[in-house]
Amino acid sequence: MKRPLKWMFTAVLAIVTVGIVQAQSQLERDLAELRAWMQQRSTQADSTIAAEWPTVKKEFKELTYSLDSNSKKLSEKSRNEYNGYKREYEAWEERHEGELVDLDGRELERWEREMTGTTHISKIKPVHLRDAFNRALEYTRGYRQNWSLQDWAYAEFVVGELNSRKAEVLDLLNTGDKIKIAALQVEFATLQKSRQAKDAYEERKKERR
Repeated sequence: MKRPLKWMFTAVLAIVTVGIVQAQSQLERDLAELRAWMQQRSTQADSTIAAEWPTVKKEFKELTYSLDSNSKKLSEKSRNEYNGYKREYEAWEERHEGELVDLDGRELERWEREMTGTTHISKIKPVHLRDAFNRALEYTRGYRQNWSLQDWAYAEFVVGELNSRKAEVLDLLNTGDKIKIAALQVEFATLQKSRQAKDAYEERKKERR
């Protein structure tokens, strides 16, 4: 009787060991995905991250969901790496959410309404998302020349909300809408950079006086 019990114990131990190894392998894959995402986001300008902050926040939460729950199962080296990414993200969060505090709620609703036609961007149906992006870019093209830095902050936040909604419903968009929305996102980023270049030029002119 002892031999079957010993065999069963050995089999159970083997199954548990395999399970632990598999869990660690999955966590390492999760960490690799987070690593690639952090590297890609770290190359972007602060203004780009600010404009896409709702999306950045959502992506980080999704990428770290499993890692947060199981960080103790990571090796010490991997755990230190993960904690480093969390600190880097927390610095982003402090910087960008601190900037958003300055946006007035009622004024933000006005910008949302003007740029997209709704104050409920998170509920825009996939079939209507392309039109919302179109409207936002038409508004930007029409008024950007007279925008102050605060105006740009509102516009960037609204487009960031649209970007976040796109990320949520991406699988429900048809190919044509995906291509068009991507082009509009690039255009908005280009207009942002144009404004930043103009501001930098004006700042250099002031310094030379």
